Amino acid sequence: MKIAISSDNHLDVNRQDPDEIVSLQANYLNEQNVEYYLFAGDMFNDFQKTKSYFEKLNTLITGKAYFIAGNHDMLKNITFAGLENNNISDFYLHNAYIDIPNTDWRIIGNNGWYDYSFSPTLTEDEIKRWKNTYWIDAGINQPISDNERE
Repeated sequence: MKIAISSDNHLDVNRQDPDEIVSLQANYLNEQNVEYYLFAGDMFNDFQKTKSYFEKLNTLITGKAYFIAGNHDMLKNITFAGLENNNISDFYLHNAYIDIPNTDWRIIGNNGWYDYSFSPTLTEDEIKRWKNTYWIDAGINQPISDNERE
C-alpha cells in the first residue's frame, strides 16, 4: 500500500492554475498507485477553495485524498466553529479518522496548532506580538488562545 503526504502547496500565493495542478497531481497519484493521499494544510488562503480542490481531486484519482486545514486555509470562508465541524466534506479529516483496511493503522486528523513548549522562554504576550507582526495568523479569528487550542 502506498500513502503519500504533503503540505504547503500555496497554489494561490504561488500563482498556480488550480485546474492544471489538480490534473497533474491526480495523474501523478494514479501513476504511483497511491491509495491514500494526506494533505497537512495550506493549499489556498481560502478554505472553500481548498475543500473544492480536494473534492475535485477525489473524482480524478483511484485512491482517496484527505486534508486538514493549515493556518492559510483558515483565512477566508470558514469560521472557527466551521473548522471544528467534520461534516464539511467527506475528505476533511479534522476531528475525524480513517481506518486503513487490512492493517491496524488508524489515521487521525487534527488541524493542530502551535506547541510553544519548544520555546519555553517566550511569554504569551511576546508570542502574540511576534505572530501578529510576522505571521498570517493575525487574520484568523479564533475565540481561544493558541495554548488552549493545542
